[in-house]
Amino acid sequence: MGGDKLKRILFKGDKIIWAVFFIICAISWVEVFSATSRQISDNGSYWLPIIRHTVFLMGGICVILIIQNFNTTHIKKMTNLIYWAGLIGLIWAQLDSGSKINGSARWINLGLFTIQPMEFAKMGLVMMTARIMAERQGEFGTDGTALKEIAKYSALPILIILKENLSSAALLLIAIYMMMYIGKCPNKQLLQIAGAGILAAGLGVTAILATPDSFATKEGGFGSKVVTWKHRIQAIGNSTPIDPDTYEIDDDQRAHANMAIASSHFFGCGPGNSVQRDNIPHAYSDFIYAIIIEELGLIGGVVVILLYLTLLYRCGKIANKSDSAYSAYLAMGIGIIITLQAMLHMYISVGDFVTGQPLPLMSQGGTSVVINCVYIGMLLSISRHTAKNETVTTEPATDIENK
Repeated sequence: MGGDKLKRILFKGDKIIWAVFFIICAISWVEVFSATSRQISDNGSYWLPIIRHTVFLMGGICVILIIQNFNTTHIKKMTNLIYWAGLIGLIWAQLDSGSKINGSARWINLGLFTIQPMEFAKMGLVMMTARIMAERQGEFGTDGTALKEIAKYSALPILIILKENLSSAALLLIAIYMMMYIGKCPNKQLLQIAGAGILAAGLGVTAILATPDSFATKEGGFGSKVVTWKHRIQAIGNSTPIDPDTYEIDDDQRAHANMAIASSHFFGCGPGNSVQRDNIPHAYSDFIYAIIIEELGLIGGVVVILLYLTLLYRCGKIANKSDSAYSAYLAMGIGIIITLQAMLHMYISVGDFVTGQPLPLMSQGGTSVVINCVYIGMLLSISRHTAKNETVTTEPATDIENK
């Protein structure tokens, strides 16, 4: 079997998406290996962190190779399964105190490994939103009844996610809103949602700022999270001069991330030469972009941004060519959720506040890596189906038809 034929069999769908995916994986492998020095020190194994990350990347590639062969009809039928699996997982994590890590109910402990049901819930909501809008298509866009249905499915999972991770809940709400905008939901409804969202955000921030620090009665509890949100909001835009004689830089991962970026220059210090990775507790996940800039410089940072923007652009192209409303909305939903999370992570690495958001497909992770590979597999499936339709449409007429 020739090499070209093997490529056609294995790597189907949009070739640019495949190229972006493999470039992201290559950068991820190098930078995660570099950024896991603290893990190596903690567990005493030099190879274990990178072997674990490699296994998840290879498993993710296998997932992509399988899902790219699915028909979009089969993907649509999986919507209920993924949605309910995510919701049940979120509830399970809340009820199972033995699964809590650092007081947070974001994981389910299955013995040999843990999973994050939040990632399944996010995927389920994106798929459910795409399906609801596709089923309620009118002459001028999505019917006004879609909003009530989307709200019904979104309310409980988003409230549970909000309890554990404010930024993830906000990101998911924005993604769903953008999908509704693209799906041409009634402008009146979109304006009402925007107004309600701004009002709710204002009231929420006011309530958080008014919360006394004594509300944090239990480490990892909801009160502790609210007080943490309060301190992070207060830190945004804080221009109070810092006394260099009393400032404890060792306790500030934000300062070390800024030092990593400031010392990078144009080309960086080179892969594996990061200085600040040992000073940032989660350099391999929540601050991987800062390590990328430190080692690969401004060029590396810009390349990473362009990779995610290219992925979003290809999602738009695939959606535009799709003959199915569900496929189009799902492709755009996937592009939006991945790109929004990537941009939020990058802002966290260089911006004013700290919150846990991995860089999709680049940060070390298990559930996150696999779920993002499922997204890529779905995009390739949709693009493959779209390409087949284009081939049939543009096929020249036969001699009989010409006669």
